[in-house]
Amino acid sequence: MNSTAILCLAVLFCAAIEGSPMPGRGRCLCLGDGVNFIQPRLIEKLDVIPASTTCGNLEIIVTLKNSGELRCLNPKSKFSQNFIKNAKKMYVFYIKQYIFK
Repeated sequence: MNSTAILCLAVLFCAAIEGSPMPGRGRCLCLGDGVNFIQPRLIEKLDVIPASTTCGNLEIIVTLKNSGELRCLNPKSKFSQNFIKNAKKMYVFYIKQYIFK
C-alpha cells in the first residue's frame, strides 16, 4: 500500500514539474547582448520587442535584406539607439505625408 501511494505522488510531482518554466531562463529570442553594428543598407526590417514577463530584456531584431537572416542588436549600443531614433522619425514623416495629402 505504501509503495502505491509513493508511486502516485511521484507521478503527480513529475507532472507538475513538466509544465513549469525553467527558473532563470525566459523565452528571449536573443542570446547574449547581440552585435553592436550592422550596415544600415543591409537591414530590411526592424523589430523592437519590449521587456515582458517572459523575457526581461529589450530585444532588437533585424532581418537582413539578401539572406533573410535574423540578427540581434545590442540595445545599449549607440548604433542601435540612433537607428531606432531615426526609424521613428522616418515613420512619423511617412505617416504625416499620407494623412495630410
